[in-house]
Amino acid sequence: MSYCIAFSADGCTDVTRRYVRDASAATKRNRCSEGELIHIVREIKAMRRKDTDKKERFDLMAEDAREDEEFRRNVIESLAYTISRILPGGDAAKGSSRSDPDAQKAAEARREAEILRATAGRNAPNMPRGQGQ
Repeated sequence: MSYCIAFSADGCTDVTRRYVRDASAATKRNRCSEGELIHIVREIKAMRRKDTDKKERFDLMAEDAREDEEFRRNVIESLAYTISRILPGGDAAKGSSRSDPDAQKAAEARREAEILRATAGRNAPNMPRGQGQ
């Protein structure tokens, strides 16, 4: 998988890092530069949010920041785990006690579902009929 882009009534987000943890499993991202992708995602967000009031835009920006922080934390944890397995006396030498990657993804999915439930009431009026069910 190269790109995984999530769309909502409020914009879009590149969520590839959530679903592709191992860089060796990822397909090369060569459709556009990372800078171009970030620009396009920001433009879509701006277009989708242009008619929202100031407070809602502020709330959405805070939500974006929390999600970006979570993505960065996942990358850091993955790097730290990889390094710990390489170092002498690391998990590779002792056998890993780290939780299963599938269990981690399931826990993240539960957290995402909680966030969606918490924000569903706010987004429901903006969604076209038949969506969000």
